[in-house]
Formats: sequence, C-alpha cells, structure tokens
Amino acid sequence: MLYYVLVFLSFLQSVIGFTLMSSSLMRFKEPVRRRIIIGFTAMLTGIILLSFSLYSQGSEQVSRSAILFILAIEIVWFLICSKDRFFVSLFSFLTFVNIYLSISYISDNLSYGFSGNAFVGARIIIRSIIYIIILPLLFKYVRPRFRMLVETLNKEWRAAGLAPLLFLVMQIMILYYPSPYWSWNSGHWFRYIIAVVYLLFLTVYYLLHIQASALVEKYTFEKRQLLMTQQEKLWESELSRQKEEATLAKRQRHDMHHHNAVIMGLLQNDEKDHLLRYMESFDATLDTHSTSLFCKNPIANSILNLYANRAEQDNIKTEFNVNIPESIGIDSIDLTCVLGNALENALEGCLRMPADEEKEIIVTAKYFDRRLRLQVENTCLSDITFEDELPKTQKQGGGTGTRSIVYTAERYDGTAGFSLTNGKFITQVVLNAR
Repeated sequence: MLYYVLVFLSFLQSVIGFTLMSSSLMRFKEPVRRRIIIGFTAMLTGIILLSFSLYSQGSEQVSRSAILFILAIEIVWFLICSKDRFFVSLFSFLTFVNIYLSISYISDNLSYGFSGNAFVGARIIIRSIIYIIILPLLFKYVRPRFRMLVETLNKEWRAAGLAPLLFLVMQIMILYYPSPYWSWNSGHWFRYIIAVVYLLFLTVYYLLHIQASALVEKYTFEKRQLLMTQQEKLWESELSRQKEEATLAKRQRHDMHHHNAVIMGLLQNDEKDHLLRYMESFDATLDTHSTSLFCKNPIANSILNLYANRAEQDNIKTEFNVNIPESIGIDSIDLTCVLGNALENALEGCLRMPADEEKEIIVTAKYFDRRLRLQVENTCLSDITFEDELPKTQKQGGGTGTRSIVYTAERYDGTAGFSLTNGKFITQVVLNAR
C-alpha cells in the first residue's frame, strides 16, 4: 500500500513541478484567478483519473503511459491559462517537456541504487531538490528576460520552436527506443549519447539567448534614443519658455516706469474703474507667460508644464496632485518616458472625444518610501480594447508609449497597469528608486 501511495505522490509531484515551471514564464489570461481555478480543477480531474488507473491497473502498467497522461494534463493547463501567442506557448511547452524528461531521467538514474519503496522515495526527494533549485532561478532571472523577448520578437518564435521540438524527438528516441532507459546497464553507450544531447541542448539555448539578447539590446537602444529625443524636445521647450520669461521680465522692468506713470495718472484723475481694468489686463498678461511650480523635480515639472499648456490650449481641464522631490533615484530619461508617455496618451485620449464633451486629465504622483507612485486619469471614448493587458492603439504606428512604460516599470522592479472605468482611462505606474 505504501508503494502505491509513493507512486501516486511521484505522479502528483511531476504534475505540480511541471505546472510551476511553465507558470514561471507564462502570461495568464484574464481574469487570472478564475483561469487558475479552472486550470486546477482540470488538473485535479486528471490526477483523479490517473489515481484510478493506478489503483485498477497497477503501477507497472500506469508507469508506461504516465508521461503521456501528465503531458495531456499540462496541455490543458496551457490552453486554459496561457495568454501568450501560439508559437510562444509552443516554444515554452516543448522546452519544459524537455526539462521534465531530463529531470525524470536524472532522478531515476540517481535512485538506481535503491529498490521498491526506497527507490520511489529517493526519486521524490531528488526531484524536489532539483525543483527547489530551478524554480527560483526561473522566476527571478529567466522570466524577466523571457517576457522582454516575447514583447520584442514576433515571427522569430515560429523558427525558435523548432529547437525544442528537435531536442524532444532526439530525447524520446534515445531514452525510450529501442529500449527504455530504466533497462540500460551501467555501461550502456546511450548514457553517453544522452549526456552529449543535454550539453548540446544547453549550448543551443545559450546561443539562442545570446542572439535574442542582441535583438533586445538593439531594440532597447533604439527605444532609449527615442526617449532621449523626446526628453531633448521637453528640455528645448522648457529652455524656450525660460527665455521667454527672462525676456518678459526684462521688458517689464524696462516698461515698469510707463506702467507706474499710467497708474499715477489714473489715480490723479480719480478714474478707478479704468485703473481696475488696466490692472486686470496687466495681471492677465503676466499669467499668460507664467510657469507653474507643480513639484520640486525639474524634469517632472517641465513635463507637467508642457502638457498643462497643451491641455489648456485644447480646452481640457487639468488637476495636478504632485509631490516629487528633486532627487528620487530614477533616471531622468526613464522619468521622461513614463510621465511623458502617460500624459501624451491622456492628451490623445481626450482629443479623440467629441468637441462638445467635457474633457479632463487628473495627475496624481507621490514619492515616499523610495517609491514613485503615478496615476493619470483622463476622460475618453468607451471603444478602447485591450490585448495582452495593453490598450490597442488607435493610430497608425502607435502603441510604443504604453510598451515603453511597461518596460521601464519592469527595469525598476515596479508595475504598470492600464484600465478603463466609467468613461475614464487610468494609467497606474509604480517605480522603485535605485
């Protein structure tokens, strides 16, 4: 009885291990919680069927088809939960099938010195150790790079899927045909072949990683150049505004005695109504050229002033609740990327609305605990749709702004989210200071 329990635990461990490995790189469909619950329900159903087969047919009979049964369960898990494109999911699934088979082979070989219950127990322990080592590496190091590759590469995934497919065929042919690996003796030459195959597998994936990383670096460089150009435009706008203010101040100082003469003349003639209108006109002229101080951070203040002026020109109401200090541990280019793109998207969203409808942009930005929290709300049309949790662009060649926000947030171990609620588009970003 104990042997059957251990065999069942071994099957259960395989399902859980494969699921956790694949989930470490997967992008889940919405709603995530509901998808996970459905996936676990399907997985539990499969485990129950596997347990019934184990009880009715015996472990020897079930062990021969257990791998196929486990893979069928995982295919269902992918179909229910994975939001990635087909070829991305195929590449991920085939890769983890290869890893799962190699873990099974390694754990079985290391347990050959035992028999019966001890063999199954040793195999469970060895697999647990392997999973404990692999899973944190996948979540912490592999996932961020893999997700960036998913967003960067497109048709390349069709060719990339051939690598794990070929290795899977090779692994199956070596491990199971013409005789399964558990029947090999200690000197069987297939042991050396499979070792070479695993080294080749690691080498090919390392080369794929290098090539893909080169593409990502190229894309990142181009994106950074674009952001630097955007920041230069903002700085030029700020410099032009400051020059205008300096020229205005110089002209006002030069003309001040004329204003004083006019004021003195109106006072002497007791023309208070004319004096009041003159002072109001003078104040309006000053306000036209004034720059608001939204926060102490010069980059953020420049961006906010730029888009506040644009919004005012387009009759868009604005509300700014901003508290960003001068030094926040976030690169100026990255701050420009996040704040500039969020406000640019908000402005474009408002301008898409009919001219007679009220438009509004609300910006809330707070910095505390070495973390910048930004939220930009804007009125918008209700026809916005989402793909991969990102809003689908409404203009030709667009969509880079939201992706740039997401990439920047990931670089700072933060988060970025986009939602549509009650006629308002909401952008929420969190950046952790370095």
